[in-house]
Amino acid sequence: MEFIEALRYLYFNRPYGKIKLGLYRIEELLKRLNNPEKTFKSVHITGSNGKGSVTTFTHFLMKEHNSKTGGYISPHLSTILERFPINGKLVSKERFLNSFKKVKKEAENMDKKGSDFSPSFFEFATALAFQIGKDENVDSAAVEVGLGGRFDATNVIQPVVSSIVTVSLEHTKILGDTIEKIAYEKAGIIKKETPVVIGNVPEPAKNVIYEIAIQKNAKIYELYKDFDFEIVDLKFNKNIINYYGENTYKNVEIKLNGIHQPINAAIALKIFEIFNKKLDENNLKIAFKNAFIPGRFEMFKGFLLEGSHNPQATEKFVENLNIYFKDKSKIGIIGILDDKDKELILSKICPLLDKVIITAPPSHRATNSLETFEIAKKYSKNVIFINDPIEALEKIRNIEVDLKIVAGSFYLVGYVRDYLDKGKVSDEWEIMRR
Repeated sequence: MEFIEALRYLYFNRPYGKIKLGLYRIEELLKRLNNPEKTFKSVHITGSNGKGSVTTFTHFLMKEHNSKTGGYISPHLSTILERFPINGKLVSKERFLNSFKKVKKEAENMDKKGSDFSPSFFEFATALAFQIGKDENVDSAAVEVGLGGRFDATNVIQPVVSSIVTVSLEHTKILGDTIEKIAYEKAGIIKKETPVVIGNVPEPAKNVIYEIAIQKNAKIYELYKDFDFEIVDLKFNKNIINYYGENTYKNVEIKLNGIHQPINAAIALKIFEIFNKKLDENNLKIAFKNAFIPGRFEMFKGFLLEGSHNPQATEKFVENLNIYFKDKSKIGIIGILDDKDKELILSKICPLLDKVIITAPPSHRATNSLETFEIAKKYSKNVIFINDPIEALEKIRNIEVDLKIVAGSFYLVGYVRDYLDKGKVSDEWEIMRR
C-alpha cells in the first residue's frame, strides 16, 4: 500500500468528521493491537486553547532530556505526518505505512461487527499514533486531546501527569453550553492519583476541576499559585521568560511568538518537572529554543503565516501584530471558511493592513468567498479578490512591503505553506477531506 492510497483509505473509508461518543471502540482496537499505548510513558493535555503549544513544548522537553519521544497532535496543517512527531520531526512515510497496515487489519476486523464497532477516522488515527510510538520504541510521548476529554479517543492512556490548559466556550453543541459543562468534559482526563497541571482557568471551571480531582485523589498544580513566570522580553522568534516552580530558571528563550506562549511554556515546564523530576537547565533552554508549530505566527519563506480562524485566535493575532510589527507596512492574503464569524475576523484584521487580498481556502466549506470580499470592503479601502490562493501569493511575492501575511483558515495557511515549501502543492491536498 502506497502513502496516498493509505490516506485515501483513511479519508474515505473511515467516517471522517463523524463524532462517535464512547471509548469502547478505541479500547477494543488497542487491545487487538496488544495495547501499544502501554509501552511508553505519557502526558495527556487538553484545553480550549493552547493545548497544541503545551503538547509541543512538552514533546521537545522530553526529546532534549535524552528520551526518544513520540506523541500525537491534531489536526495537522499540511501533511498528516505532522500528527505523529518523532523526536521533533515528522514520522517517516515508511514507519507510517508499516504501522498503518497493522491498525487497518484490526480495524477491518472490527468493521465486521457492524457500524457501532467500526472505528472512526480519529479513533483509527489515535491507535495509529500509539502503534507508531510502539514500533519506534519511544520512551515517552506527549498526547494532545482532540476534542473535550472525557470521551476523546486519547482518553485511554494512563499518563504520568495530565494538564488542563484553558477552559472557554467551544464546541458547545458537543461539549455543553456552559463553562461548567465544558470543564466537566475536560476534567474527564483526570486519572486516579495522577497529578494535574492547570492553567489560568475561570473560577467556575476551576471549581469543577477541583471537585473531580478531589474525588480521584489527584493533586492539582495551579498556575499563579503553585508555579509562576514573568516575561522578560518579547521579540519576534526570541521571547524571554523567567520560570518559578520547583526550581527557578531565568532567561529562557522561546521561539514561539505571542503573549500567550509564555503561559503555555510555564505550564509545559511544570508538567515536565512532575514527569521527569530532574531538569537540566541547558537542555530545557535548547528545547524551548527549538520548539515550533507550523502556521502559528510563523515566518516562513518571507511570509508571516497565521491560522487566525476564529474570534479568539484573531484577537491574539492582532495583539501579536501590534507587539512585533506595529509600525511596519503590511499586505495580507485572507481566506475564511463560510461557517466562521467573517464580520468579526475581518473587522479586526483589515484595518491593520495597507492592502488586503481576499481568496478562497481550499475547502468545501468555503464556497462563498465573494461574500468575504464584500464584508472586507467595509473595513478596507484597498481590497481585491483573487479566488486562487497561489495566484494571490504570486501577486504579492515581489511587492515591496515590510510584512507579507497569509491569515485566516488553517486550510489556506497549510495549502500556502506546502506550496512555499515544495514549489508545488502535494498530492495529499487532492484527497484531503476538508
